[in-house]
Amino acid sequence: MRTLKIISLILSLCLLLGILAACGNEGDDKSTGQQSNAESKGEESNNQNQSEVSDFSEVSEDTDPLSHIPYQNLDRDITFLVENYNGGGYGSQEIMPKEDSPVSVYVAERNDMVEERLGVKIKEIRTDNMINDLRTAAAASTPFDIAMPYMTSAGPLIQENLFYDLYEFSDIINFDAPYWDQNAEESLSMGNKLYLATGDFSVLTMDVTHCMLFNKKIVDDNGLENPYDLVKDNKWTLDKMLSMAKAVTADTDGQPGITFKDTVGLFINQNYANSLFIGSGESFVKKNAEGVPELTLRTVKSVDVVDKIFDIFSDANVLVDERFNTDAINAGYTNCYWAARDALGTNRALFVTISLSDIHNMAQYADTCDFGLLITPMYSDTQDRYYSYISIIFATGCVIPVSNEEPEIAALALEAIAAASTSTVKTNYYERIIKLQKMQDEESEKMLDLIFNTRVYDIGALYNWNSIRDFVSTCVTGTTNTFTQSYDSQKDAFINAMQETIDYFSQNN
Repeated sequence: MRTLKIISLILSLCLLLGILAACGNEGDDKSTGQQSNAESKGEESNNQNQSEVSDFSEVSEDTDPLSHIPYQNLDRDITFLVENYNGGGYGSQEIMPKEDSPVSVYVAERNDMVEERLGVKIKEIRTDNMINDLRTAAAASTPFDIAMPYMTSAGPLIQENLFYDLYEFSDIINFDAPYWDQNAEESLSMGNKLYLATGDFSVLTMDVTHCMLFNKKIVDDNGLENPYDLVKDNKWTLDKMLSMAKAVTADTDGQPGITFKDTVGLFINQNYANSLFIGSGESFVKKNAEGVPELTLRTVKSVDVVDKIFDIFSDANVLVDERFNTDAINAGYTNCYWAARDALGTNRALFVTISLSDIHNMAQYADTCDFGLLITPMYSDTQDRYYSYISIIFATGCVIPVSNEEPEIAALALEAIAAASTSTVKTNYYERIIKLQKMQDEESEKMLDLIFNTRVYDIGALYNWNSIRDFVSTCVTGTTNTFTQSYDSQKDAFINAMQETIDYFSQNN
């Protein structure tokens, strides 16, 4: 009976999607096709003012996001394996409502919609050992249908043949729809294969987008340029950020030397070196026209970019968070990142680098600090656009384990979850950030739109070939800039590790 339901469902979806496809663009190679599509979107974006971007929060309440999926009575559970992460704030909150999650009510609303449409019950299993559980599942029947691992955990496991190719279910999953992340698909697919995807359901993928905060009072008190105007005029650059930081840093705690207790122009974390690099228009790895990854870490421009990033990290007016972590803990802070945010919240810092998830922690300073949101600066004002790096260490994607004997049902559940998440989870995530900032002005809304609409992945960061993800930050956070010599010594190792992945996709094509 279940098999008949699945066949009936697939035929219905095939008919519907076939009609839609006849009205749209044709193309068989999803990997290279998505790349062209993404590049086309990027070109369109570059031809307009970047503040004039789509606002996904404007969703019609009368629209049924699941109208393309017929009502079903599958009469079963759909169980997700999700990241627990007891060590901090990057555990899953996107599949089942969590008591302490600001989006719980919207997750529940989304789940109700999906459960009613499919005749299922959504459940989750939380794990602190995702990699081991995925490997174990490949050898035996599994208690879960779908897994939501961190991307950096899933990437290396692809070559262990643990997951279904999601393109096998392209008659069920509409990857061209806006609720699936096409930027991620372009980066994660290779050789017409896609084993890991993400979309509007992934709160963590939104949470780990890098950006900055600035203190409006310190801007005004020091007669500095309005950062929002700088962004709008394409004048928000690395040089501008550093010059403004230098104008503010001062020894104000009565003790010799600049510490995190003084007034500081810029607090920056080590991993943000990657954001400055990507934000400058550079990349670790890019796909060529055939969809094959190529090493792009070192170019004529990237050498200059890294020189400038090194100057920022070694400037006496800038404090690197991790360098004072022990002192911050001894002073009573949870860690150096809390200490940096506290400095901004108590009007002792001009700029602080963050991930979007950090903003809700700023609510406690709403009455004492007027702060704004900023995108990562460009390398120079000749750059054609901004880039917002997704630090994928804690970004989640979805996979279907090969041990799942009914993968079509899992694919259907993923399509429904993704489609129903836009007007519920994603929209209210946006509203949550704006409201907690208490910044209802037009500039802050445009800035958040700009950050979301310029988010980028780097395929090199995902697969982390020969630890390429940490390469730039390692080179710029020491006493000397080691970029050129380190690249020369590690280039072959990068290429060889990358080639192993390319060969895997080619052999399984």
